[in-house]
Amino acid sequence: MGLIEDKALVEAALFVAGRPLSVKELSKALGIKSLDYLEKLIELLAAEYAERKSAIEIVRVLGDKYVLQLKQDYSQRVVHLMPRPDLRTGELKTLALIAYLQPVEQSKIIKLRGSQAYEHIKHLVSMGLIYAEPHERTKLLGTTPKFAELYGFPENDPIIIKESFKKVIHAEYADLIEKIERDKLGEKGIE
Repeated sequence: MGLIEDKALVEAALFVAGRPLSVKELSKALGIKSLDYLEKLIELLAAEYAERKSAIEIVRVLGDKYVLQLKQDYSQRVVHLMPRPDLRTGELKTLALIAYLQPVEQSKIIKLRGSQAYEHIKHLVSMGLIYAEPHERTKLLGTTPKFAELYGFPENDPIIIKESFKKVIHAEYADLIEKIERDKLGEKGIE
């Protein structure tokens, strides 16, 4: 195949995947042996999207992966149309709190959300959206690279994720923020 067909094939692969793909994954899936050539195709496609001032972009994420996605400016305006994992409202609230407070002790999430959060956490771990590692007498929770991929973050950086969730948490969960602030004061011995 020629350059135009190869670019179209890479574009098609990134589009249907709907998730970041490494150059090695693309190489194997498309039968293009040269990783350098494949990287050049991706760079050409990314430049074409940028030149057209398209709402779509190709960006490098999570180190060595590329994703075809909406630019942040546009995704904010159409986020309500995007498909999401099959999560119930309670699970979404628990996930948002974990993303905002990470790394956070499971016991703190249970205190804020109630005992039903144990099931939420179990489901979120099974979906690969959060990790739960042993920490003293509880578990330490945080988001995973899969979470970052799914929700359009360039990497699984807790600082970036916390900042993005800050507005959501403060707007939607003002009562929980108040509870968190009270708990912080209590931990410092201030009443």
